[in-house]
Amino acid sequence: MDAAIACFRRRGFHQSTMAEICAEASVSAGALYRYFSSKADIIGAIAEDKRGESDQAFLRAAEEQGFVPAMCLAARGFFDKFADGDGALIADIFSEAIRDDAVAAPLRAADDQSVKIFMRAVTAAQKRGEIETTLDPETVTDTLFAALEGIGLRRAFRRDINTEAAVSQFRALAERYLEPRK
Repeated sequence: MDAAIACFRRRGFHQSTMAEICAEASVSAGALYRYFSSKADIIGAIAEDKRGESDQAFLRAAEEQGFVPAMCLAARGFFDKFADGDGALIADIFSEAIRDDAVAAPLRAADDQSVKIFMRAVTAAQKRGEIETTLDPETVTDTLFAALEGIGLRRAFRRDINTEAAVSQFRALAERYLEPRK
């Protein structure tokens, strides 16, 4: 998977070939195809692996620090990818997922798992009085994910990869949106 990421960073998802991934990983095509039948399968495995790690970190932070700080931790992890130069790769994969169901399916499956985890955290935060109780947990999750992705892509487009500024922007939006009504 690391070899695929390196190839995707260099040439983009669509332009990278399975042969290039094999060469980067120093494995035969047969070895690669034993685990992955296509680039879409590789993207799915990467998404599942990365999303699973960040989802667990989010859950721990939500329980220990509260919902908004946990969302900002998740945001920092996402924005760090842009600071590391992965903005074009992220945009490329989003774009390819819109065009190609084979790419979209594993990404949607990983996203669905994350949405369920974040929705449970929203509900728990509402019970603790941290965030507005009249907000629908699914809408909250979808809105915050969209804001996170939008901020990241917008900043990448503008070549502004300041992680701290991006987290601050996201925190301000999340706090205002989630603030309990008096």
